[in-house]
Amino acid sequence: MSELVEISLRSIYVNCLATFIASSIGVPLALLLDVARPRFRGGIILIFQTLVGIPPVLVGLILWLLFSRSGPLGALNLLFTTTAMIVAQVLIALPIIITMSHSHFVRVDDKIKLLVLTLGANKLQLMGAILRESLSGVLSAILTAFGRIAGEVGAVMIVGGNILGRTRVLTTSIVLYTNTGQFEKAILAGVILLCIAFTVNFVANLLSKRSKT
Repeated sequence: MSELVEISLRSIYVNCLATFIASSIGVPLALLLDVARPRFRGGIILIFQTLVGIPPVLVGLILWLLFSRSGPLGALNLLFTTTAMIVAQVLIALPIIITMSHSHFVRVDDKIKLLVLTLGANKLQLMGAILRESLSGVLSAILTAFGRIAGEVGAVMIVGGNILGRTRVLTTSIVLYTNTGQFEKAILAGVILLCIAFTVNFVANLLSKRSKT
């Protein structure tokens, strides 16, 4: 049981930190794409939409090549660490948060944006107003990204190595327990994973409702 507790805590740490980093980068970037409206905005969004469907194992393979000893980032010694797993999760979550958040930002009525600018707001304040109008949609984007990486196994298995006491998380432990015939442990790990996802969704929905009151 203590092994599953340790694995669960590591899963929460990796998934939550990766979601936080991806949100911290993705939401402002999506806002910037909406407000600044760069010349190739359509192409940029198309690239991120394409990356939403990238296979996690491909992300893991690319990072493995970068972080391996013979790779360009091998000197950092990140392979088979939780840091490498978080980097992989961020790369998977980032396109989801950017594309979904941007789709909510563009739905904000142009009259509201014009009104905010008419009242003397600068671009930063305009971005804040758009974010407030789209808060529930942004939370939905973040939750979707969290759900994707929480159930992800390919990339974290490749760059983390599923090492007991160091990089083993719930998804990789389910694979291991299943392959070794420890089905009770595999089911228990799956139930814990679902409970974590439920708790995160419950808290996010609570925050979304409070933001509307």
